[in-house]
Amino acid sequence: MVDLIGESVDCVVRGGELTDLSLVARRVGDLNLGVYAAPGYLKSAGLPLHPQELSLPPHYIVGFRWARSGLAFPYAMYRNGERVNVQGRYVISVDDGNAGLAAGLAGLGVIWLPDYMTREHVSRGELIRLFDDWHLDPMPMYVAFPPNRHVSAKLRVFIDWVADLMAQHAPIVDRQAHKR
Repeated sequence: MVDLIGESVDCVVRGGELTDLSLVARRVGDLNLGVYAAPGYLKSAGLPLHPQELSLPPHYIVGFRWARSGLAFPYAMYRNGERVNVQGRYVISVDDGNAGLAAGLAGLGVIWLPDYMTREHVSRGELIRLFDDWHLDPMPMYVAFPPNRHVSAKLRVFIDWVADLMAQHAPIVDRQAHKR
């Protein structure tokens, strides 16, 4: 985490809902999330057919806690009007997507991650995507900066560049559409 004011940082790119309401933020995109597991994990625990199975033995998940708040990330999944909240049992909890990916690849449990982080691992057979017929809320992405910070031409160009990249690769989606 960066102290924008104390460290004189112009802006940050943050994922998830913003909790620091003192920042000025521009939503620039949404990352699609998926549920994944390593083949070795699935061989030992079995292939879950419904997300609720992940809360029961022998399954484990890799827990994720937001670094800012320490709160667990809520895993809510939707299909045809059905909503499932996966609490899960875990032996490891992380606060970084790369650490979650490493834990998932090591077979420590089922992981929820942005698709872009897992794409290569899926193509190499190191991870298997689960529950293709279920949807997850996408992770909102923001560019945030202090309210008293002058938005220079350089900063404006950077923010617009990030917004353009996200529009191409991770456009903002209608969250209600995922819940239907």
